[in-house]
Amino acid sequence: MTSDLRQVSLARIQEFGITPKRDLGQNFLIDDNILGVILAHLGCDPDDVVLEIGAGLGVLTGALARVARHVHAFEVDRSLEGPLAATLRGDANVTLHFQDVLKASLEALDPLPSLCASNLPYSVAGPFLIESLQRLPGVRRYCVMVQREVADRMAAAPGTKAYGVLSVWVQLYSEVARVRPLSRSIFYPQPHVDSSLIVLDRLPPERLPSCDPAGLRAVIQAAFGQRRKTLVNALSAGLRLSREQTLALVDTLGLPKDVRAERLGPGQFAELAERAGCLS
Repeated sequence: MTSDLRQVSLARIQEFGITPKRDLGQNFLIDDNILGVILAHLGCDPDDVVLEIGAGLGVLTGALARVARHVHAFEVDRSLEGPLAATLRGDANVTLHFQDVLKASLEALDPLPSLCASNLPYSVAGPFLIESLQRLPGVRRYCVMVQREVADRMAAAPGTKAYGVLSVWVQLYSEVARVRPLSRSIFYPQPHVDSSLIVLDRLPPERLPSCDPAGLRAVIQAAFGQRRKTLVNALSAGLRLSREQTLALVDTLGLPKDVRAERLGPGQFAELAERAGCLS
């Protein structure tokens, strides 16, 4: 039997003549079972404010609005304004933001979000999480659907092929609490890649990096900017430091001079950033 959500989603697509835009990574949710899974993992209380990226046809937005105090829903495609209005039916506790979330002033959202639940477009997932983990300290949990490759990168351990900038940044600010695969059939049109649901729990303040976020990001990006190079050479090129300075930095962590970035744990990058900051 066809689910209510499938009926709503496909009805909106037909009613408004929607053609999913491949360049925006539009794959609309059409299975209501995943809504229950998301809400169960999200742990939303009546006082919570939820941030959603990629509102699409509004089915997840509506489900969030029924359990949260407020929902900030971002959608970059203005042509979905009609379908969203039809689905949400003027929900007073939903604010629709028709703009690119990567260009938005997240800190100015009112009320400020305490949770994030989203079907993240593939091109947005990594950049958005890097930005929001640092800029929205009040968001205690993320429950998001992403391309499986992105989820694997977030959860990757040091020394693995998937370990990189996203892995380090996410793990410095949060704990990867759960990852589960998603069937392609819950989306329309079905994507050509696999997806996962990933839950991130923000670390307590005492476990967060204390160094300057801009400096931390610069160190991480420089370290992985040229993966085939040693950490010393990558940092020297990326941070415009002398080889002697980078050798001294690496030595303070007790690391061999030929170590590569993928061998360092997230906390070691924070230590490097703190020491590098003293050189600037």
